[in-house]
Amino acid sequence: MRLQELLTKKREYLLGCWEDIILGEYQKQTFRIFKQQKDQFANPVGHKIRVGLAELYDVLVDESDEEVDTPALKDLLKVRAVQPISASAAVAFVFDLKPLVEDLCKKEGMDSLYKEFLAFCARVDAAALAMFDIFSTCRHKVYQIRLNELKTGRHIITDSTKCSSQVMREDMADSIRNRTTTTKPNEER
Repeated sequence: MRLQELLTKKREYLLGCWEDIILGEYQKQTFRIFKQQKDQFANPVGHKIRVGLAELYDVLVDESDEEVDTPALKDLLKVRAVQPISASAAVAFVFDLKPLVEDLCKKEGMDSLYKEFLAFCARVDAAALAMFDIFSTCRHKVYQIRLNELKTGRHIITDSTKCSSQVMREDMADSIRNRTTTTKPNEER
């Protein structure tokens, strides 16, 4: 059996392990939500991670496919670009696939696939470099948007800790509390 056949056969297992590694970067509660909620509208971040990893996996397994710049992978890197992590941490997850594949080859007793494994590792490395470029472009876009917000004054809206409707609700609650504390207990309305 060739490595490509093994990776195709064990696709779901490897994707699940790889997904657990990347989601493991988040807090336990967030991890559970991302892992359990499969609906793309209820869990857009988890969906983008899941679909992005699947597309990248398929690109890496297909020896003839060299195009790493897929739409789902771009979406995954856009999600990573808005998170407060370094560029190296944002794309490091791609390297986590190597030990998973290596362990799988050992479990399957396929030490003869060493040359194919090295070729696979080279594709992973090349993909990581391409992903770094994509991530850098996404992060640059985030900084441009932020700079434009500062120039136009929209940062006042986006930087507020509370949305305007929440501020209004709190103001209404405060005014109701003030009215009830200023009335005498014997008075009725």
